[in-house]
Order: sequence, then C-alpha cells, then structure tokens
Amino acid sequence: MDRLHVTATSHWPNYLPEYVARELGYYQAEGLEFSRSAPDDWTQVLRDLEGGTADVVLGGLWVPAMYHGRGREYRAFAQLNARNPKALVTREPVADFDWNDLEGKIVLAPGAGGTAPFVHTAGLMRAAGVDMSKVRWVRDLSGSMLTELFLGGMGDALVTDLVNASFMEHRKEAFVAVRHDRAGGLMPNSVYYTTDDVLAREDQLVPRFYRALQNAYDWLKAHEAAELTDLLAREWPSLDTGVLVSIVDDLRASGIWDDLRISEEGYAEWMRILVEDGLLDEVPAYGDLVRGVS
Repeated sequence: MDRLHVTATSHWPNYLPEYVARELGYYQAEGLEFSRSAPDDWTQVLRDLEGGTADVVLGGLWVPAMYHGRGREYRAFAQLNARNPKALVTREPVADFDWNDLEGKIVLAPGAGGTAPFVHTAGLMRAAGVDMSKVRWVRDLSGSMLTELFLGGMGDALVTDLVNASFMEHRKEAFVAVRHDRAGGLMPNSVYYTTDDVLAREDQLVPRFYRALQNAYDWLKAHEAAELTDLLAREWPSLDTGVLVSIVDDLRASGIWDDLRISEEGYAEWMRILVEDGLLDEVPAYGDLVRGVS
C-alpha cells in the first residue's frame, strides 16, 4: 500500500465523493492508504505540500493561478466541485431576485478561508450590470463569525455555502435568494492540485487516486444519499442527518459532481473573473495549470 495524504481547506459535505471513495474501498482497491487533514489555517495546506507531509491539496484553483510565474508552480488534475456550492441568503424570501437588488445594501462575504466567496459573487454581479459602488461589503472575516453576525441583525445579505444556507432555510432563519451553482454555471470551485514531482512519480500515485475518485463519482450518480446515512452521520454528527440527506441529493442533482475533469469553459470564466478583480494579470493558458489524468 502506498500512502496518499490530502490536505484540504475544509471538511464539509460538498467534498462528499472523497469520503465515498474511502467508505466503499476504492482507495484500497488502488493500493492506496488514504488519509486527509483540514488545518484551521488553510494556508497550512501549502506548507504541508511543500514539506512533504501531504501529497495533494484540495482547495481553490485561484491559488495555483495566482502563484503561477510568481515563485511556486502547482498543477491541478481534478475538480471535486464543478460548480460553486455557494448561495446568497436574505432574511426574508425574495421573489424574482435580481443581482441589482443588492444596490444600496450591505452584503457579508467570508474571506478568512479564501477569496472565492467574494470574488465569484462580485464577478456575477458585475456581469449582471450591478453598480458595485452602490454595494457595501463586510469581508475578510470567517464564515462562522459572519453567519452569527448576520443572524444577529448585521447586513442585508450573506454569502454562504449551500449546506449552511439550506439548514438556515430549514430553520426559517434565512432564505436562499440565489444559488451560485445555478447562476454561475460551470466553475472549478474546489480542485486537487500538486507539484510536478508528485505528478511524475513512477508509482502513478495521482492516476490511481483519480480512478478511485471517478468510481465514487459514478457511484453517486447511481445511488441516492439515503444509502450514505451512516457515513453522513459519522462525518458531520453536529448536523441533522435527515436534512443533510436531502441536501446531498440536491447537490447530486445540481451538477456539482458531474465531471471530475476540469472544464475548460469553467476554467476560462473563473480565470476571467480573477483577472477582472485584479488577482491575476492575465488568464494563464489552461495547459499551464491543468494536467489531464487517465
């Protein structure tokens, strides 16, 4: 058995295929001794990879993109989320929501765990013609802190993940106004990336990992979330498992786990938004950041 350790920016249900592959023995079938960690400070994932304590990072594609040509080179080889599993919630239901409705409002967007919640939201708003000078933002704080503040009365809208948004709506604390997975189309939100040295290993570590994940994808397409009740309860004991089962089925239907390959269309649009927001000088060629695996 060969060790493969993934260091991830979080431990959350939108990463479910990774846990399904472990649960159903797909890693073991590939001769892999799989393990994962999710450090509190997400930037630790880069130190884990560079120090050799991890073989692969699970996180945002914007990280390899921003470092490309700026001191570090990482290659992405798979997308775990083909769409952005985020949503914008409001305190009351909003019929026929339009992004322009946010003009004159205060929007809370987490930033402590990464840049995508704000940057992707802002990109969708600009594309819809929103006058961004009329929107006030509260940023750079953790998702948990901003959620608590929003529920306490701060701001008019909150950007959060779909799982959290669905639970808030279930409890009638907030209501989903718009979903990024639907409004934003294809977007490689969470990808696996590593170094050229790991990709070049003679033991084919990355292709074996990729095949295990593909088996999990195929299984999820054919099976309902109720079959994963025990797994969901073990991994996220603080969440209501019955509600979580319905959320996972919604994610299955959303297209978030449709394709493990990084979409060139989604890549181009996400890179365009990153350039527009100033995080990149220009769009890196797809082949500079993405490596195909078979």
